[in-house]
Amino acid sequence: MVFLIIHNEYQHRGGEESVVDFQKNLLEQHGHKVILYTRNYHELGDSSWGRIKSIFTSIYNSKSIKDIKRIVRQEKPNVAIIHNVFSIISPAIIPALKKMNVKVWQIVHNYRMFCPIGIFFHNGKICEQCLKAGREFHCAKNNCTNNIVQSWAFAFKFFIVRKLNYYKGVDRFYTLSYFQKNKFIENGFKEEKIYYLPNTFVPQDSIIETEDSKKQYIGFVGRLTKEKGFYDFVELAKLLPDYKFVVAGEVTQEVKRLTIPNNLAFEGFLDKKGMERFYNKCRVIMFLSTWYEGFPMVLAESLYYKTPLVVNNLSVMAEVVEDNKTGFVLKQKNYETIKENIIKIFNNKVLYSSMRENCQQEFYSKYSVDNYYNNLIKCC
Repeated sequence: MVFLIIHNEYQHRGGEESVVDFQKNLLEQHGHKVILYTRNYHELGDSSWGRIKSIFTSIYNSKSIKDIKRIVRQEKPNVAIIHNVFSIISPAIIPALKKMNVKVWQIVHNYRMFCPIGIFFHNGKICEQCLKAGREFHCAKNNCTNNIVQSWAFAFKFFIVRKLNYYKGVDRFYTLSYFQKNKFIENGFKEEKIYYLPNTFVPQDSIIETEDSKKQYIGFVGRLTKEKGFYDFVELAKLLPDYKFVVAGEVTQEVKRLTIPNNLAFEGFLDKKGMERFYNKCRVIMFLSTWYEGFPMVLAESLYYKTPLVVNNLSVMAEVVEDNKTGFVLKQKNYETIKENIIKIFNNKVLYSSMRENCQQEFYSKYSVDNYYNNLIKCC
């Protein structure tokens, strides 16, 4: 088959770009031809005019449509796999693809079809106001971007995109979790169009087996922000002064203003080899995110490296981690219970060994590369 992968790159490279690269390589390894069409946010520049222009290119971009039509005529793709189309490519390419008899698959990385900023999170808590009367204009009312002009711009362009109903032409929506899938169904999308496609993890090298006794750290991976659970991680380090806490992530000025206990160390941003060493020394990973995550890579990575997780009972985290089997699933801010379970992970050797084996089995049964490929192309 011939696939056309379409992605509007973000200002700063992140997880979606990694998924695009992985997906292209995976399809090519299975003998498919892949054409990659990307545009970059930097095309707009940093001027006020660029920001104004982005409102309209988010809704309709004639150059993107011309480019897509040319590629389709030349390469004749069977399927277009769309990732991000904002703020340059625009979802107006969807009806153009359908007119040329190309199947359209949308990978759903976030909640932007319902929430202009894509995350259902505002003022430190989950917010679903854009699902109610007034829809996108709650973004402007609440100033969700912390810039009133930008918030109004987001509200306006996503209101227009919804009204133009571009996404009715999508043949398949691939959600990263069942939680995400249910959100789509609850909000009027046809269940038969929604497919489940959780992320996978591709290690740089084969796994290096680590003895249980050598995994002695409590780890945190990701952005060091409040909504990601980093502040809770710091508080737990204070509650457990006899245990070693370690962090993989870039230290920001915000973090430097926090009171950090002596038993918490920072290792900064790590490459794949560094992350392998990090997971191999961590006995448990704390992932206490407080918003509706898509499918953070830390979940798949931890399972692959046989490292149990402690997570909040929320969205995808509660799907991936099975309580008392591959880690612990707990209520938010339940520090005492988290503390008890961490002590259990260190002291109950039989339980810990069982959890590690369960993590590996879970990864290969649900989140392996082979599973990803089969989920992506099934029923083609």
